[in-house]
Amino acid sequence: MHSPHQAQHDPAIALAAQADLVFLTAEMLRSPQTIAKSHVQPWYDSPWEALHSLIETGFYDLRPKMDGNTASTLSQALMEVYHLARELVHDDWSDEYWRLFDCSQACPLNQASYIRRDKGTILGDLCGFYNAFGWKGNLDSGERPDHLLCQLEFTGMLLAMAAQSKHGEQRQVVLEACSQYARLHMHDWLPSVCFRLIETTQLTYFGAVSQWLLLLWNQLTSTHQWPSDVLTTAPLTPLSDPEDPYECAAPDLVQLQQKAEAIAQSV
Repeated sequence: MHSPHQAQHDPAIALAAQADLVFLTAEMLRSPQTIAKSHVQPWYDSPWEALHSLIETGFYDLRPKMDGNTASTLSQALMEVYHLARELVHDDWSDEYWRLFDCSQACPLNQASYIRRDKGTILGDLCGFYNAFGWKGNLDSGERPDHLLCQLEFTGMLLAMAAQSKHGEQRQVVLEACSQYARLHMHDWLPSVCFRLIETTQLTYFGAVSQWLLLLWNQLTSTHQWPSDVLTTAPLTPLSDPEDPYECAAPDLVQLQQKAEAIAQSV
């Protein structure tokens, strides 16, 4: 585990810790059945000190620019999720997961359920990003490209790729792609799904995960100065199958593909 003092002198270590935090958050939103079948130690069985150090390492350089309580707030939010996860009753957890995300979908986890765009355009644009960087991730498990787990995993992968980049120019290209992805596919609906989950869940754990996710995303946005086109702060109400199309500003995926391939060959 890298120390915060190392991160102060090496931004790659801070980026790697940020990637780990994003991957950790995706694990919080997996179904208990998926976790059980993975045959991997659940994230909440890790020592608390190891998880806490990710916050200190990931955001060490930003402390002078941050609100004095930001690091403490992040730590407290993560600690609450950690303790609640360790106390989960499997049947209660499984039933609530099914009610929220699988059965009636009280809280859909797909971007197209919240954003009034043509669904095909959203999915096509997302697949363009994924293909450009050769990422499959959670798509292999049957999730749609606009599922929150897919989007978190892809963001984490980009941060990890930026951390592994050998040259500053390569890192900048990856971080620009991450910024573009956040602007087009995360900012506009992630806060809404967090608020929706807080309102609809009957399990304290999922409310704590939502609060943590929102805090972490806001801090990443501030850290990397990711731009946002969002014009309203009002939470969006999800629809089961939005049908009102409007154009989605897509990136230049051909150019992105060429840059991604060059980076992948040199990392």
